[in-house]
Amino acid sequence: MQVETAVFAAVAALMGVSTVAFVAFSLLGDHENEYFLLPPAIMSIAGLSYAGMAASSGGIALEGLVVELRYLDWALTTPLIVLHIAVVAAAPRKTIAAAMGADALMIGAGYAATTAATPGVKWGGFAVSSVAFLAVVYLLLTTVTDGVRDESAAVQGTFRTLRDLTIALWFVYPVIWLLGGSGVGVISTADYHFIVAVLDTTAKVGFTSIVTFSITRVGDLFAESETTTATTAA
Repeated sequence: MQVETAVFAAVAALMGVSTVAFVAFSLLGDHENEYFLLPPAIMSIAGLSYAGMAASSGGIALEGLVVELRYLDWALTTPLIVLHIAVVAAAPRKTIAAAMGADALMIGAGYAATTAATPGVKWGGFAVSSVAFLAVVYLLLTTVTDGVRDESAAVQGTFRTLRDLTIALWFVYPVIWLLGGSGVGVISTADYHFIVAVLDTTAKVGFTSIVTFSITRVGDLFAESETTTATTAA
């Protein structure tokens, strides 16, 4: 458990540093927009979750709650990631709600599969989670993407980078789940935790870094999209 504790603690620290860096960059650049609260919120939630996992695996507090804390993190942060990507594309609110709803189902069914006591519930939950994930991918690649087609090349580039990074990394999670202890057990629990920690860090820090480096372009689009989203709400 010592190695797992160190990995969890390192990820928590990195999430914290990234959160502070993003907030500082936003304030120094005088970028004021409610949507810029999403990246630091995502990072903060993930950081607190990993701090809790470090405490749990280290026997300090919250013992035996590593899985619960991880899925709580995902239940809160993955819909925010989907929201941020959809907002960049000025997607209609109905599309955003559908994508976030599918995301919530994906995480909920994934948790049920991971904690299931019977094979039927485990594999049924995995199947539902996988279908919900494909629904999220479908919406991101179709209806959400349609909203950004008339924007500048710079804005389209930012959107596609955020979208493609998220989809590519999220495709790895079910594969790792299948190979881990909840699936066929090819990789050890320690290796599973390490790989997921790397994926989480890459997904969230990478996501925030992309937003940071393109913050002016994204900010300009957000200012326009607030009006566009309101008019397409129906």
